[in-house]
Amino acid sequence: MPSIFLCHSSKDKFFVRELASQLASAGVKVWLDEAEIRIGDSLTDRIGKAVSESDFFGIILSRHSVTSEWVQRELRIALDRELKSEKVVVIPILLEDVTLPPFLRDKLYADFTSSERSSATFPKLLAALGAKAPTSPTNPPARPSPRVAQSASERRLLEFQDVVIADLDVDKSYNPDQNFALYNMYLRLSHSPPYEWQQIFDAERRFPRHTMWRRAWVEGDYIVVHCVPDELERFHMRDLVDDVAQCNTKYRAYLLELTQQESRVSQVESRRREELRQLRKKLGFD
Repeated sequence: MPSIFLCHSSKDKFFVRELASQLASAGVKVWLDEAEIRIGDSLTDRIGKAVSESDFFGIILSRHSVTSEWVQRELRIALDRELKSEKVVVIPILLEDVTLPPFLRDKLYADFTSSERSSATFPKLLAALGAKAPTSPTNPPARPSPRVAQSASERRLLEFQDVVIADLDVDKSYNPDQNFALYNMYLRLSHSPPYEWQQIFDAERRFPRHTMWRRAWVEGDYIVVHCVPDELERFHMRDLVDDVAQCNTKYRAYLLELTQQESRVSQVESRRREELRQLRKKLGFD
């Protein structure tokens, strides 16, 4: 089983999680710092160990990561390993059109800047890793049960209502280029989705699932799909309904992660405060 360390900015986490899921379904072992590092671990030691034990180092290149000092530090560790082992292990993965760092410009990169390019580049990435295309799509996380709101994230989780596609806005849909039959078809949503939900949707749509796949994006309280109008019924509506449902599930799972993180931090803080209260008693201030 080939393994890869995915170096990225935390601001690109939703794309990276989806990429990790796609890679894992193809039999690739993926190392993500957000999944592997625990409270109290030494970041430098854990990441250095993960880089040295992984077969490949994938660096996600975006406007966020190219300015991240921590990403640059991880990349230097990987490039140092590559030079010492004389083995090609660093794989640039382009998420946005950014200027490549000078030391990566002579490398071939995996282009995920659009769903069309993702469709062509993902099999090539798997081949570079020595893996085969997945035989079935990855299942989304199970929908968590609601919890009593105690923190900001728990309140968001409790208050979140499923986003659904409510209507096709005929008046808003239009043909942006008369030389082509492709329209921007505006599908009204039940309400405007949160920012993180939109990021999850963008990550979902970055990986095409069939040859008729079309570009789609969130615009306020609309999903816009760029397609021939009659394709909407024949191909895209089923995909979009499924994508929206998966985004609802994954957004809830994301909020649940945040509540669990907040709970762990709160427990650590409570223990520290209790230790200080006990110290206060020992000092005779009670």
